[in-house]
Order: sequence, then structure tokens, then C-alpha cells
Amino acid sequence: MNEFTDFKTYKMKNQKTYQYVFDYFSEQILSGELKINDKILPEREIAEKLDVSRNSIREVMHMLEINGLLECRQGSGNYLRCEPQDYMVKFMNMVMSLQQIKYTEVYDIRMGYETVALRLAIKNATEEEIEEMHQILIKMDEIENPKESGKLDMQFHNKLIEASHNRMIVLYTSMIAELMNQFIADFRVRIMANQRQAEALRRAHWNIYDSLVAKDFVAGSFAMQRHFDIVGEQLERLQQQMENQGK
Repeated sequence: MNEFTDFKTYKMKNQKTYQYVFDYFSEQILSGELKINDKILPEREIAEKLDVSRNSIREVMHMLEINGLLECRQGSGNYLRCEPQDYMVKFMNMVMSLQQIKYTEVYDIRMGYETVALRLAIKNATEEEIEEMHQILIKMDEIENPKESGKLDMQFHNKLIEASHNRMIVLYTSMIAELMNQFIADFRVRIMANQRQAEALRRAHWNIYDSLVAKDFVAGSFAMQRHFDIVGEQLERLQQQMENQGK
């Protein structure tokens, strides 16, 4: 009994057909048998190999296509790809909505991975990326509209994430981008309403940028912490308001 026969015998027990087919593709990818841009066998050959209907193969391949792992090229066939961001963003948004993820939870996770992103960006950011962040800050200083300023704030932090050159951080950020961007926009508007905090937040952003230029993580971590302290103050106020309204 060869390796595939062992896999087939094991997987076919107490398992729905589509799960069996999905596991076959999963095993192919995880083992390295299938790589990005590899052409997938025709449906008929896979169906014969797995001893299942072509409809079952088509169902799973359609699911993989929706998930961004398969590309159907007209007249050429199906190819493996790895562009799951759109699907993952929608999926994560639904999960976070169903689980009623709170801003406090967004705040906690953001503090963690943005500090790591800063450390990596100090090491990996290109001159072009640092200059792009510089131009964003200049525009932020020129724009008085809180909503427009909030969009630039999001761009600044997204550029910092990209400058880390860590694909896992970039991927994770893209998964929760909608909620994270809403978080930044909401609190940017609240902070800009307070002149003292608005100025402190402006300085914190510029200090983060300066730390990238100087490649100084100690200074950068202080600036990042100051940034989150300002956001945290607004978060505490928001929580207090919600508690008062609930009384």
C-alpha cells in the first residue's frame, strides 16, 4: 500500500466527500507537492485519482477560488495562487462582528504588533518608505478636517506596518484592516477635538518618524507608547460614557 493509498483509506472513513477532497488539496500544499503558480490536474484526473465525482472536485475548487487560493485561466486550466486577503478580511469582519469585539481588544492587540512593526521597520524600512511616511505627516499637519486627517493617520500606520517587511504582520493587519481603520478614524476625531491631545498626538507621530530616520528603537518605543497613552485616555473616556449611559 503506497503513501497515497494510506491517505485515501484514512481520509475516506467517516468523512464527507468534499472534506476528503479539501484535505487532499491541503495535504498537497502542506507537503510542498503543490506550489504557487503550479497547474492543477484536470478535474477528471483528480476525480479518478480520488475515486469521487467531478462535482465534488468542482465544489472544492470553486471554494478554493473564492478563498483566493486558486485561479481559473480560461483555456489554460486551474493554477495555485496565494491571494486570500479579500476573503480573509470579509471572514474576519464577520467573526469580529459576531463576537462583538470591543475597542479595548483592538487597542491591546494594536499596541503589541505595532511596537514590533516599529522595531522591524527601523531595521528594514527603505529610504523611499521613510520618505512616504514623512510626506504623510506633512499633509497631516496641513489638513484641519479631522476625518481627512484620520485617513492620513491610517496611511501612516499602514505604511509603518508595510515598512516592517514582515509578511505575517502585514497579512494579519490586512485581515483586521476594516475594524482597525475604523478604530483609528474614530479616535482621531475624538483626540483632535482636544487641542492639547491633538498637539501631543502630532508630536508622537513625528517622534516615531524621527526614530526611523535615526534608527533609534528606544526613542521610537517611547514615542509609540506616548501615542498609545493618548489613545488610551480617549478610550477610558469612551468607556466611562458608555457605563454612564448604561446606568
